[in-house]
Amino acid sequence: ALGYVVAQDRAVQLDFLPRVAAGRLAEIYGAGALDADRFLRQTGMEFGARKLAKRWEEDQGLEYDLTTWFAAGANAYLDGLSAAELPFECKLLGYRPDRYTPLHTARLLQYFAYDLTYRHLEPAFSVLRDRLGDAAYERLYPAHSLHYVPIIPDVTDAPAVGARMPDVAGSREALAQFAEMKNVLSAWGAPGYHAPKGSNNWAVSAALSGTGSPILAGDMHLDLSMPAIWYEVHVVTPDVNVYGVLPPGTPVVVEAFNDALGWAYTNTGADVLDHYVLRLDSSGRQYRYGDRWRPLERVPDTLYAKGSPARIDTALFSHFGPVVPMDTGAVALRWVAHEPGGILRAIWGMNRASSREEFDAALGHFDMPAQNVLYADTAGTISIRSTGRIPIRRAGHGVGLLDGTTDRFEWTGWIPFEELPHAAQPARGYLLSANQLPTEPGYSHYLGHDWPDAYRALRIDSLLRSRAKHGVEDFLRYQSDVHVVQRDLFVPLLEGLTGLGMEAGAVRDRLLAWNGEASLDSEAPLAMHLFLEHLRSLAWDEAVFADMPLPKDMMLLNLLRQGSEWLDVAATGEKEDASMLLAMALEATAEALGQHYDDMRWKSVHHILLRHFTQTPALRALWSGPHAYPGFDETIAPASDLESTHGASWRMVVDFSQRPPRGYGIFPGGQSGRPLSRYYDHHVASYLAFEHYPLHKPRRPGELAGVSSRITLRP
Repeated sequence: ALGYVVAQDRAVQLDFLPRVAAGRLAEIYGAGALDADRFLRQTGMEFGARKLAKRWEEDQGLEYDLTTWFAAGANAYLDGLSAAELPFECKLLGYRPDRYTPLHTARLLQYFAYDLTYRHLEPAFSVLRDRLGDAAYERLYPAHSLHYVPIIPDVTDAPAVGARMPDVAGSREALAQFAEMKNVLSAWGAPGYHAPKGSNNWAVSAALSGTGSPILAGDMHLDLSMPAIWYEVHVVTPDVNVYGVLPPGTPVVVEAFNDALGWAYTNTGADVLDHYVLRLDSSGRQYRYGDRWRPLERVPDTLYAKGSPARIDTALFSHFGPVVPMDTGAVALRWVAHEPGGILRAIWGMNRASSREEFDAALGHFDMPAQNVLYADTAGTISIRSTGRIPIRRAGHGVGLLDGTTDRFEWTGWIPFEELPHAAQPARGYLLSANQLPTEPGYSHYLGHDWPDAYRALRIDSLLRSRAKHGVEDFLRYQSDVHVVQRDLFVPLLEGLTGLGMEAGAVRDRLLAWNGEASLDSEAPLAMHLFLEHLRSLAWDEAVFADMPLPKDMMLLNLLRQGSEWLDVAATGEKEDASMLLAMALEATAEALGQHYDDMRWKSVHHILLRHFTQTPALRALWSGPHAYPGFDETIAPASDLESTHGASWRMVVDFSQRPPRGYGIFPGGQSGRPLSRYYDHHVASYLAFEHYPLHKPRRPGELAGVSSRITLRP
């Protein structure tokens, strides 16, 4: 039944995301998409999907049943579509969606692993170390964040690991490889994981809850699309009553609550993808490993493009995994997504769990993508675990381009489930995650090194500390919070600056007087946005940072407070200090405001855009927006840059004092993927107004009469 209704509402989406993972875009777009297809296949998504689907078929177990049942329902609808009934996009592009198979679900799982874990900029850190030298690199790119609240509140006494990155592939070789890899990656924009991939979740225990029972909140930050990336479902069977969302093609409800418990995710951002520089022989068919040459496995592959002859390609594999060939050599990838896992079994069990013990037993199968899974239940328990399959490396880390000629960087196993960062029933009465570093430095395993600035986590922590009790309406309001923590940290540095021009002084005074709320009618958010942009470009204008990930804002804040030679602007003949750098950033901000903005109100320049999920400009008529929107980079209600295509893709709050639990939620868009349906953009206006609607969980039809349908809490 689930397969049928999903196909009925989202037939094109059901086909498209698996097509991305398989590298089959040119079949519907034409030869212009062949480079994108080649890159997508080189990630190994199709390689991993086929391994996973093959294991399901061989096992003939739960995953096989789920995916074949779902496919049977989807095909019951798809097979009955006449040419006239095909979705609009299919008519426009001239193709019919494939019949659905379990392999499509495996590809969909690969796509989400790619979206949330494929850290394509990882090789840059080898280049940065080579350019900066060890001492400067370790100062500017520390393995642990400088200012944050860890997800797990308890301090461990285990020794720190991964504090220093051992030598990797020869530096000049690494530079050449990375430069060429960047050219390959540019074939499809900025693919895979990138810094804004975030989310929020938090929960309070009965001690901090105004209802006397836990309250849980979650909002997953992903690409904003039309229709939404999520499909909302309420599934009732003799053994489950579960309400939540799933990506079209997944036969289980992914983020949800049932009659006893609920959960919400944030992306862990753990390092689960390694890049190995291979040394090839003169034939290009063998690579050096240890004291011998190993043959590259060569697998014929065919690329198809609409209106063009088929192209024969060759996929290369090493024992690490798929190989990306380059003029100067090759880079091999080892990625958790290439390993068959148990994610569907995990979520099936989470849907049907009735206690924390049953939930954790199911969570033990959760492998990729690694997530911070926040839990609450009607028994009064709250807990969180940074869960997933996270590799243990012999070298203690997976940073940068690794030497593929040795076993020093091999994976030796996985972090055991019980050793993954976790906490339950904290003494402080609340838990939260917002993609920050999960633990304090004493944690005994390497999780990653490139952690985002923790602005959202700091703000959520301050809100949860701010009152003795929190109610459901407080949680709903927190999801609309647009307080800019950057203002609290950077603007106090502007006090006492002297020698500013009139315009720069006016910008400084505006920022000092601002309360930090990125509201639609305020002019200060634009000034703050430009000030931070100019501050970063002036501070990091040295050639070593060209085309590289910049040090985090928290590092810049630390240097501004303490003083540093890095604050000197390379383009000038003077030796700037912190005060001079701040003044220069204010002057540049004032000049930009005067030259480019007639209306400086935030609503005139700051927007969100809901693109069609294919992201192709040819379907621009099916997009929604741009819409004026509050918020800022890394506010709880996020909207990065001046035009944001990424944000809260599903907001959910669950009150566990009710029997069954009562939920509230919203996502941008609507249930239907058909552009002429009134349910195509059904929730867009409500989403922009920060409304939530009740998530009713009846056990039979006809139980919804007379209930309210909207809660509005504007920021």
